[in-house]
Amino acid sequence: RALRNYGSHEKYKNLYQGVNSRLDEIQAAILCVKLKYLDEQTAHRRKIAQAYMEGIANPAISLPLGSGTSALTLSSHVWHLFEVRCQQREALQKHLSIQGVQTLIHYPIPPHQQQAYTLWNALSFPLTEKIHQEVLSLPIGPTLTLEEANHVVHACNIFSA
Repeated sequence: RALRNYGSHEKYKNLYQGVNSRLDEIQAAILCVKLKYLDEQTAHRRKIAQAYMEGIANPAISLPLGSGTSALTLSSHVWHLFEVRCQQREALQKHLSIQGVQTLIHYPIPPHQQQAYTLWNALSFPLTEKIHQEVLSLPIGPTLTLEEANHVVHACNIFSA
């Protein structure tokens, strides 16, 4: 069972090298119905991402994709996650929570530190480790309104480290 769930018995802790193959017949049937909404929901996520990219102007927060990213790249991204980087991630997460913004740290354990990759556990990957200490996911999804996204932008912009 763990092998079909990224090699994980517990979220974000991989004991084995696995794959994502958790889709059963019932989930497939539901996804067939949801598929007709995919383009609309992706377009909405792109609007939210654009609001974040254009609105967040706090020097303590690094936006994804970096500066100078082309409009084509932004418009072709599906924005499953919207992750920012901040050297004071815990302080930012606490600040956003106080402002009513729910965030999440996705994949908090670097791959080379997972039990599934014990041969790599002792190796040093400084950039990977730095990113894993700074990355924070902002809310993004088909039910988030532009008004809520603007609140996230405001909350990010008033953060002081």
